[in-house]
Amino acid sequence: MDTNTMRALIALNTAFYREQAESFSSTREIPWPGWRRLIPFLRASMPEAEVAAHAPTMSVLDVACGNLRFERFLAQEFPAVRFRFHAVDNCGELAGGTHALPGLVFHELDVLQQLLAQDDEAAAQPTPLDALPRCDFVGCFGFMHHVPSFELRARLLRLLVECARPGGLIAVSFWQFMHDARLARKAVDAEQAARARPELLAFNLQELERDDHLLGWQNTEALRYCHHFEDGEIDRLIAALPAGTAHEACRYSADGRSGDLNRYVILQRLDTSRCKEA
Repeated sequence: MDTNTMRALIALNTAFYREQAESFSSTREIPWPGWRRLIPFLRASMPEAEVAAHAPTMSVLDVACGNLRFERFLAQEFPAVRFRFHAVDNCGELAGGTHALPGLVFHELDVLQQLLAQDDEAAAQPTPLDALPRCDFVGCFGFMHHVPSFELRARLLRLLVECARPGGLIAVSFWQFMHDARLARKAVDAEQAARARPELLAFNLQELERDDHLLGWQNTEALRYCHHFEDGEIDRLIAALPAGTAHEACRYSADGRSGDLNRYVILQRLDTSRCKEA
């Protein structure tokens, strides 16, 4: 997939979330069941001295935070923990604008466009999240399927690992929506509608790669780009991480009526180089 197509797909999703922010957010209030399976890993990742303390602290980076429901989930599940949240998204409309959670800093930036911008610079450029501290926990939920091309997905996963402190955890969800008959039908319908009106798209549908799809939204004409993941690709993404930087701690399925709509991977950061305190 060429860079122009990647930029067009990213722009399509950016427009979708800004235009549909209110209706989309209203359907995204309940925590994902898969998040509850993170709780033992989060507890275990806290240093023993902090677990015993009255007010343990934990720094969290949430890439593509949406309407901040993961932050609210953590605050509810760990009321005694003092969180330092770094919530990143390119759609401030979804995040709401008030950001009233204690310890939360919202960073409005487009990680994917900045990663692509690195390719346009002759000199080495800092990564989009270099200005943020290395965190105890890095989460990226409901976003990897919006990343066009295997190469860009691999770069994002590498970036997420780099954002964790030594020993920190990274959790990523991979949407497997084409295993769901209802969502698969929606993808077929959306792609047929798009083929009927190609003039509305800023990219050529022929540029989409294997397991790339379009999905509509409710009763609107809005479209978004989504990539379906099979386990083989998830294996390849993890294998593409630089040697010695992270190891896979756990993998499981959760969410949706079937209980397996998302595939979760939990990684632990191993590489201690280029890290700084959160």
